[in-house]
Amino acid sequence: MKKLILVFALFITILSSAQENYKYVIVPAKFSFLNAANKYNLNALTKSFFESQGFTVFYDTDKLPEELANSRCLALYADAVEENKLFTTNIIIQVKDCQNNVLTESFRGSSREKEYEEAYKEAFRAALTSLKGQLNFKNNFTAKSEVVAKTETKVEVKEANVEVQKVVNPDQLFALPIENGYKIVDSEPKVVYIIQNTSIENVYMAKKGDVQGTFLKKINGWFFEYYQEGKLISEKVSVKF
Repeated sequence: MKKLILVFALFITILSSAQENYKYVIVPAKFSFLNAANKYNLNALTKSFFESQGFTVFYDTDKLPEELANSRCLALYADAVEENKLFTTNIIIQVKDCQNNVLTESFRGSSREKEYEEAYKEAFRAALTSLKGQLNFKNNFTAKSEVVAKTETKVEVKEANVEVQKVVNPDQLFALPIENGYKIVDSEPKVVYIIQNTSIENVYMAKKGDVQGTFLKKINGWFFEYYQEGKLISEKVSVKF
């Protein structure tokens, strides 16, 4: 009888876990219609948006946590579709499941900017912003597992460290408003970062010296993210706004 109850409880647990919200999103490191990884910082912008919506986000070239590597159906898959017309750059962001079913897609983000970089950034921001509040999907897929009557088994879950995180400055930094954004200064005050507003809340285009990247808020604080020799660097920043 006890074994029967154990099997039933395990079965109910698996069914319940199958109905949890997605927590992972996988984003391409390179969009198919562009000729380089993170061209115009668009992949980082897309990654930052989904992080701002509460997801743990990986590029499709990243090493994945064990549970996700073993079952890709635990993640949503975001991609961009280009639908350009004469004098107009148009972008749609699609969100799919592991079987390539489109669960939702953004409004068409459009731009008439002549410069490619500005046009793509404007179109991406508009498309991504339209997805706010549209990502609360239930995961109907289960991880690979079997319902078996057996004695108690302890499973140790280890998280994979994907991003390189380091504290930029042990001293507190401060955000001072400027036109279209903020300058982040230390106690001298010396300017450490210049950050500019985007249409996405708590996501900024940022510059630190000659390094350009993204300044964004995650659950555990503010981060400056950029690429160095093809590797994503994520620096935690202690800043007061």
